[in-house]
Amino acid sequence: MKNKKLLIIGAGLSGLYSAVLLQDSYDVTVVEARDRTGGRIMGMDGHDMGPSWVWPHQKNILQLIERLELEVFSQYTEGLALYDAPDGVQRFTPSTAPSYRIKGGISQLVDALEKRLKKSANLNEKVLSLTQTNEMIVVKTTAKTYEVDKVISTLPPRLAVESIAYVPGLPEALHTQLQNTPTWMGYSAKCVIEYPHAFWREEGLSGFGVSHVGPLGEIHDACTTDKAALFGFLHSYAKYDNLEEAVIQQLIQLHGQNAANPSKIYFVDWKKETYTSTALDAMPLREHPSYGFDVTHFDGKLIFSGTESAFREGGYLEGAITAAMRSASNLL
Repeated sequence: MKNKKLLIIGAGLSGLYSAVLLQDSYDVTVVEARDRTGGRIMGMDGHDMGPSWVWPHQKNILQLIERLELEVFSQYTEGLALYDAPDGVQRFTPSTAPSYRIKGGISQLVDALEKRLKKSANLNEKVLSLTQTNEMIVVKTTAKTYEVDKVISTLPPRLAVESIAYVPGLPEALHTQLQNTPTWMGYSAKCVIEYPHAFWREEGLSGFGVSHVGPLGEIHDACTTDKAALFGFLHSYAKYDNLEEAVIQQLIQLHGQNAANPSKIYFVDWKKETYTSTALDAMPLREHPSYGFDVTHFDGKLIFSGTESAFREGGYLEGAITAAMRSASNLL
């Protein structure tokens, strides 16, 4: 007897892990609109341009990292932090929770899951519409048309609402619920500044900094096993004209001339990532949203999943993993 057909929309962490969990019980196809896998996980020359951390209490993601034979290391937090205040730079002792990063970058997690897939994800294939017909769902993409038994959408909820046509349409309450769910990281812009050596560590600094002055609002040590780097999140009001120069000037203000000559600067504005955020996500969130939902369409044949659906740790990598586990449990 042939396995039922399952199509998963999105080859981010939640989509890939869902595929790995379900591929022995279903004929799984993963479609991804981007030209790469990973979704909001994105690496540039070994630097994490999306999420960077996992925390000790996030047991599911830590167990998965161990099963995939990846290694973690502690985020560097030794030394003083800097506050970039209008009247000058101040030093203080931060109180930071311990966190971990993956050796080689978070993209190692994506690569390891891909290696366990029986079928590679189909890239450059955007889903245009989902139509329920008889007992099946017809999935029309920019490349072809599929007829499947089940669909899991791991897209950010707002993107799922705005980018795909549903026949029959989503009930108004469900449409509103999904559209009112903010995309985690959808408003973020991240900058990594690579240096020949970690001069801040030599000065007894942790690399952590907070600013209400420069373009970077929050700065952290981003050193990898073989590269020295800082990373920062840009303020929502930061101007992108001459951005590199402004970032360097801010770091000189914080660290002096040691910061004047970075090796490279990397930048990703997630607000402009078409397959991550929508216009509704442009403004920063005042607090972490209250995530978590368990909703379906097409008589339960279409499951809305992804990290924003997780009731615990929603938005984080842990949320993406727990969402995949819940979807798999529902389908097995």
